[in-house]
Amino acid sequence: MHEWRGTVAATLAALALLAAGCSPDTGHQVRGRTSTAAPAASAAPRERQQRALPGLPPALARQHLAWEACAAEDAPRGDRGPRPEAECAWLTVPVDYGAPTGQSIRIRVVRVRARAQDRRLGSLVFNPGGPGEAGAAMVAGGLFEATPAVTDRYDLVGFDPRGIGRSAPLACPQGAGGDLIPRTREQAEAEFKAAADQGESCRRASGPLLAHMDTVSVARDLELLRAALDEPRLHYLGFSYGTYLGQHYAHLFPGRVGRFVLDGLVDPATDQRRTARNDVTALDDSFAGYARACVTLGCPLGRTPAEVVARTTAFVRDLDAHPVPVPGGGRLTTALAVQGIRTPLYQAARWPDLTRALVEAMDGSPGPLIGLAVEQVRVQEQSQGQQRHNGRFPVPGAGAPAGDVDPTMARNAVDCLDKPGPRTPAEVLAELAEFEKASPLFGATVAAALYHCAAWPLAPTGRAEPLTAPGAPPMVLVSYAVDPATPLAGARAVRKNLGAGSLVVRQGTGHSAYASGSDCTDAAVDAFLVEDRLPPPNVECSA
Repeated sequence: MHEWRGTVAATLAALALLAAGCSPDTGHQVRGRTSTAAPAASAAPRERQQRALPGLPPALARQHLAWEACAAEDAPRGDRGPRPEAECAWLTVPVDYGAPTGQSIRIRVVRVRARAQDRRLGSLVFNPGGPGEAGAAMVAGGLFEATPAVTDRYDLVGFDPRGIGRSAPLACPQGAGGDLIPRTREQAEAEFKAAADQGESCRRASGPLLAHMDTVSVARDLELLRAALDEPRLHYLGFSYGTYLGQHYAHLFPGRVGRFVLDGLVDPATDQRRTARNDVTALDDSFAGYARACVTLGCPLGRTPAEVVARTTAFVRDLDAHPVPVPGGGRLTTALAVQGIRTPLYQAARWPDLTRALVEAMDGSPGPLIGLAVEQVRVQEQSQGQQRHNGRFPVPGAGAPAGDVDPTMARNAVDCLDKPGPRTPAEVLAELAEFEKASPLFGATVAAALYHCAAWPLAPTGRAEPLTAPGAPPMVLVSYAVDPATPLAGARAVRKNLGAGSLVVRQGTGHSAYASGSDCTDAAVDAFLVEDRLPPPNVECSA
């Protein structure tokens, strides 16, 4: 059980940096794609593309993927390795698109070919979110499938973004941060130093790639992948962070946008502070929904939803002062408890697990709640398992002992470059007080994760601003009505920024709604992907 303590810093780091990963009304009818489009671009799409990929050597611009059988390490999360129909290849991309003739790395790509090859529509590139998720592994291992209507007609293509999975994985050592929320100036400075030391170790071990983990670079990789797949336009399915990546691609290459489905939308106009505050609001809304459902079924945590929230909040806030020990080592703290609560909020079907874990923790047995807390971190460790298997890191650097690699640092590497945020311990400490006032249950823990980017050794290169895609065709956006990670308000903001398109809202609580049991949602998306029929502007699907 002592292994739980080793995941505390990673769990705390991941809390606020999501966006990083989602029975309908079948009476809705879809219609043909309309001619309404976003305003014309100020520059021709080809000119925008040339500016987005300046000076790219022909050897990179005109690649052909050499497909081969996948290896065992291409599906580290699969029980039986890669599925036999999966094919794997390497795509070469520059580390720095500002110096495209310099150092390059290889991106791992996996495809499962369309079952109906005689009616094949092309390639559908899939990104599962994160940042930090290995999309190639998910496709190779069969851990993600679109609906049969889509996989009959499209080659499903997954890739490991740069620095992740088999694509030149970062070699960031584990940090030594504490497991308590820093609340005093001295604690804040100590947490900042620990985060800064880990970030600097990551920079030394990972080499020049760390400075080019930003989403704009990944979007450019995606354009090289489209060309290597020999597709005139990119057909794309992105979840959570994958929607952020998709928006960047559409902004850079609007003339190359094909059929785009973005599910669980991240609003690029939010900086780290606003993203975290939105996260807290969404978590509060989701927990309130859980509390109502719990009371309806006869809740051991309280007779009313307000009692459930109040009792849980009081218990969680007291844990830093009075942690609950775990036999054999470790302890349940506020940060771990919050992550344990957060994990099952994404799926209403798991709310009974949350109730049992909270009841046991309050009775002095924290094991189940800690188990929920480390669940997501273990998934990230497994998705990066091939990094340990290979023992080599394609980007020059000192490397790190395989067992000491921190799988959550890829998320930090992307997020800390993409969006500005606090840069001093005093700024984060002030945010923590404001967050806790707004949300006594979740606020302090979410705000504490801001220390990691505040102390990051590289300054942000991105900006918090709306992304537009002038000239791109309409897209389909999908969201749950209540999403603990990417609130519906973000989806509405993204639709406004992108111009014409459809928003499909699935009622209930969850994160990423397509291909998860909603006939209405799936019908709207499938009609768009397979028949090019754009749904009505607003589609509401029952849970």
